Amino acid sequence: MSIQALFYPRGVVVVGSTSEGRLGTELIRQLVAGGFQEVYAVNPRAQGLGSVPGFEAATQIGRPVDLAVIVSPPATVPAVLEDCGRAGVTAAAIVTAGFGEAGNSAGEEQVLCTAQEHGIRFVGPNCAGLVNTSHQLNPTLETRPPAGGVSLVAQSGALGGVFLAWAKQFGLGIAKFVSYGNGADLNEIDFLRYLASDPETEVVALYIESVTSGRDFMEAVRECTRSKPLVVIKGGRSRSGQRATLSHTGSMAGSDAVYDAALRQCGAIRVQSIEEMFDLCKGFLYLPPLNGRRVAIVTNSGGPGVMAADRAEEVGLEIAEPSARTRERLAEFLPSHCGFENPIDLTVEGTEAGYRETLSVLLDEYDGVLALNIAPAYLDSVPLARGICQAAELSDKAVAASFLPARIVTKAIDHLQAGGVPNFCTGERAVAALAGMARFGEPRKKWRASPLLPAERGPLPGQGELLEHQAMAWLARNGVPVPDFRFATTAQATVQACRDIGYPAVVKV
Repeated sequence: MSIQALFYPRGVVVVGSTSEGRLGTELIRQLVAGGFQEVYAVNPRAQGLGSVPGFEAATQIGRPVDLAVIVSPPATVPAVLEDCGRAGVTAAAIVTAGFGEAGNSAGEEQVLCTAQEHGIRFVGPNCAGLVNTSHQLNPTLETRPPAGGVSLVAQSGALGGVFLAWAKQFGLGIAKFVSYGNGADLNEIDFLRYLASDPETEVVALYIESVTSGRDFMEAVRECTRSKPLVVIKGGRSRSGQRATLSHTGSMAGSDAVYDAALRQCGAIRVQSIEEMFDLCKGFLYLPPLNGRRVAIVTNSGGPGVMAADRAEEVGLEIAEPSARTRERLAEFLPSHCGFENPIDLTVEGTEAGYRETLSVLLDEYDGVLALNIAPAYLDSVPLARGICQAAELSDKAVAASFLPARIVTKAIDHLQAGGVPNFCTGERAVAALAGMARFGEPRKKWRASPLLPAERGPLPGQGELLEHQAMAWLARNGVPVPDFRFATTAQATVQACRDIGYPAVVKV
């Protein structure tokens, strides 16, 4: 219920100064501008702001208030929590900094103890607030985004701010955003578990610098990826980055290789940049699943098509040449001067019908298609967008687009988005997103339910110690999944065993 109160409060109190230029003032303006009705201000002068009434204490409000947004000085935060607890507040966002990240661990511990004493769960301190678009809730200093299906959990408020600003600029719909800062109470584990079953969230994005409980984190990641995609940036990969995380949120970054393996094992898609995260969330939100790695590229310009193909192979996509039958079908309507390899080059003479028919034919053979349009200023790109949307509408496979330069093709991009075809800034970024979608789909095909083992106990096999292959065989007979394995006693048998299993293989001596 605490996280529910965080995202769906009946009322919100902002605790801090409402003088011009103060954080409390900006937070109240954000709440009011977003359409949230029950907003109150608390500060020593009982100063309100516009239509928002002011009080000296939360206990004076006299109306249901579930969420406190705290921007008062660090030393006052425990007393603020006591007052809010007496007023019935059960959730808080502590924006105030100056705690663990600044070496004030004792102050942070006092905040946690006070909150626990009064039954308040909180994000922060040193956080950037939260957003719930369906509840018109926007107690954050970041950009107010459009409503949609992506939820973002970020240890860094500023990174979240960039993501939300791009969401508004490029039309990516956001369900929820929460910045948890130092994570003294609620953290990424709590929010991953919550969002896994949140009906408004279709895709989850996560930025972390560290986790406090590795096993709990992995369980939360698994729980989330069973039902929806999870895209992760793990900060602090390098030595200098690890030093920065310590001063940023007071956390130790930990071994990057361990995080990488854990995220991969649990089904999350790790990316290295905010651009990759944004693109992949866009792909997951607006495209159907990519059920394989065979992708076709259709372009009206050779160079950008080649660059997209190069990048596609780098990220693991298969840019295979079309079959003879597909070539024959393309030749029925495309001029002979077009390129019939993959990428398919329609040249600058590409038309609405050319894009529509080419994509339709390729979607019969490939798992997905990228449509590139490098527009000269004298041509109208809207008809090309129309043809692409028509092909996408007739298929249940992924159709992505990259129309550029942006200033020339603005109307065409609007048409693509209205038709459900996401547009990416470059072809290279588009294929990287498609590759991430393919990576997410592959492990899910292999998932199987854990076997129901009998409750009765039985003796272990053999007498005394077992060799590993004997134990593996016994586990397999009893319904416990084990990796494919062989037991070999000679070099020749070892080589043959590796060939039977398929490379890469591991040899234990």
